Amino acid sequence: MAVQIVTVCTGNLCRSPLAERLIAHRAGQRGLEVTVEGAGTRARNGMEMHPETERVLRGYGGDPDGFGSRLLTPAILKGKDLILTASGTHSSAVAEQAPAAWKKTFTLLEAAAIARANPEAKLGDLHRLRRTVEGAELDVVDPIGQGPEVFDATGAQISDAVDAIVDLLARSE
Repeated sequence: MAVQIVTVCTGNLCRSPLAERLIAHRAGQRGLEVTVEGAGTRARNGMEMHPETERVLRGYGGDPDGFGSRLLTPAILKGKDLILTASGTHSSAVAEQAPAAWKKTFTLLEAAAIARANPEAKLGDLHRLRRTVEGAELDVVDPIGQGPEVFDATGAQISDAVDAIVDLLARSE
């Protein structure tokens, strides 16, 4: 059965779509059964991905086609195996909407740091290992309103984290 993942940011236009599409792309390249969808804590439904995010995503081999933003709801979070947020603020918003999901909710950088620090860890180990990355900077930089260089830096940050997370998913199969 496919691992079900949700990526979350504010507008579901930059960070979460990039993470969503890169996880799907790289997991697919490795033959992993993963379903990834994104949402935003303040998103308007049906908006196109930010043009700079599209550019960055294509640069990493991802496909922006068919994307439409969505507002985060408890229904989107229900039954998911992993919820990856752009920041701690987004993780708090997830916990408000779906309190039971907190054990499966991590910032993208937090999950990647746990995966790297614990090379034998599997998906079910993330919550138990959460304390292994305390004090680290765990928020992805928000590029909205910034220049292309900030989108590039955010893309590199997300791409690097996605690699560690996909490695963790591969170990979990």
